Amino acid sequence: MAKSKFSIKLSKEEGRKGIWRFWAYLTPLQEQFSLSLGEGNTPEVIFEDKLILKREDKNPTGSLKDRGMAYLISWACQNGFKNLVLSSSGNAAISAAAFCDLAKLNLFVFVSPSIEKKKMEKIAGNRVKIFKSSRPVSDATKFAQENKYFNLRPSINRFGSEGYQTIAFEIAESQGFIEDLFLPVSSGVALKGIAEGFKKLGFLPRFHLCQPAAVCPLASIFDHNFVPEKKNLAKSLVARYTPLRQEIINLIKESSGSGWVINNQAILEAEKILAKNLVTTSYEGALALAAVFKAREQGLKLGKTVCLLTGTRY
Repeated sequence: MAKSKFSIKLSKEEGRKGIWRFWAYLTPLQEQFSLSLGEGNTPEVIFEDKLILKREDKNPTGSLKDRGMAYLISWACQNGFKNLVLSSSGNAAISAAAFCDLAKLNLFVFVSPSIEKKKMEKIAGNRVKIFKSSRPVSDATKFAQENKYFNLRPSINRFGSEGYQTIAFEIAESQGFIEDLFLPVSSGVALKGIAEGFKKLGFLPRFHLCQPAAVCPLASIFDHNFVPEKKNLAKSLVARYTPLRQEIINLIKESSGSGWVINNQAILEAEKILAKNLVTTSYEGALALAAVFKAREQGLKLGKTVCLLTGTRY
């Protein structure tokens, strides 16, 4: 979009917490089911001229997943579900465990045997049962179907992306019109939700999906300048398939954005730069910043840019 300036004043519910401050812009739920841990309203750091870091790692459980789970688990509560199932690489399960504890719901989590130990410890709770599986997604789906439990997997849920819209609302409210948005992508649910949010506000920045060279089924459609790697530092970005594949590709094209494949060395270099600026975050966040650097090196002229740091370091 050719605009250079954009101002917006959002209608907010001042008495509400978390994502529910933007109640008027979300698909309505009954008020008594609007769960919150105080998610959202995350810090935005001016990293350099026209480059802002949005610290989603400062959410209550350490990742942007809190926004998605706040809405999706509230929806499950409203619809009477007591037992929820989720396959996760870690962050989503940590968030879901916290919201299920708040709502007094039972959670059954399927994780890979290679899950990070600290993430495993964060998931554990009185209402959580954890299963290690070499096929967590399919085993969780089967378990949910056999027991008639609600499958929380965001990429197959109608409202899986709803809570992520609030990232767009916050950016527009604090920064006005932005031209470029870089974010790490696995299944693409967050990207979908953020795009939905911006569309409600009447504009769409260029979306840049960022993935590691070890797992890059979406980014590699747009970026061919990389060497595949076996080791994946960004362990939250593991989805080799997503039901949202075509929808995400279409959104990138619609926004005139792109995809960026980032190798481990670039992630480590970006991490050092962040550390020098007193920003400690996950490899996924460093990957997104490395993608900004790669885009510039390849001659792409970026406008006012927001880079999402999506999770904390474990």
